Amino acid sequence: ADAETAYSPENPVTVKIGLTGNVYEDIWNPIKEKLAPEGINLEYEQFTSFNIPNNALNSGEIDMNAFQHHAYFNNDTASNGYDLTAIGDTYIVAMNIYTAKDLTIESALASTETLKIAVPNDVTNEGRALKLLESAGFFTINAEAGASPEISDITDYAVPVEFVEVDANLVYSVIQDVDLAVINGNYAMEAGFSVGTDALAIEDASSEAAQTYANVLVVKEGNENDPAIQALYAALTSDTIKDFINNTYDGAVVPIF
Repeated sequence: ADAETAYSPENPVTVKIGLTGNVYEDIWNPIKEKLAPEGINLEYEQFTSFNIPNNALNSGEIDMNAFQHHAYFNNDTASNGYDLTAIGDTYIVAMNIYTAKDLTIESALASTETLKIAVPNDVTNEGRALKLLESAGFFTINAEAGASPEISDITDYAVPVEFVEVDANLVYSVIQDVDLAVINGNYAMEAGFSVGTDALAIEDASSEAAQTYANVLVVKEGNENDPAIQALYAALTSDTIKDFINNTYDGAVVPIF
């Protein structure tokens, strides 16, 4: 979408958005339906992992993406030199702890055997998972580790732990092979997990620390004032979408607008 191009029913524009999972399409579908008669045609480009959408946006393959939180965006753009900008916060997709075994947090903490715990292997999401595990009581992390701690920053284990590090989109697929799995909310929902009935520990989306993991709408630098982009962001952060999210996702997605 050209930043200088207005849109209308007679002169429509197409905006391609990069997503990582059908759950995001569910959120955008009512926006797509609302804005199409006004002249904005929204097209989805689904990516199977987190490490592709920012590259696709930077290269012009898509016009915006909506899949990542602040911590991931900051790390990925700095590491790769992408010319991208986040135009606003949207919601937090909670990261929670799940199991395929007959375990609770209490029984896991009482274990005398080494626990196998699957976590995402990218820097920011692994750090997020470690913080959640720390809050559940499995270990203590060095206070100086910062926003994205690493396994080497763990200073004191309550129980022996063996970490299984896999791509974020594959953590759910190894749940049968481990004791616990820390899964990003979008992938947990894709796999059919429910926060209300399946999660052993739930990330506190209202905490100040969790704001680091607020999802953002991202565009190529210079396109943040594109009329169509601004219309899409306004629709995404409307009361209609807030109500839809609150009524649909059982606390797995928390609007922060």
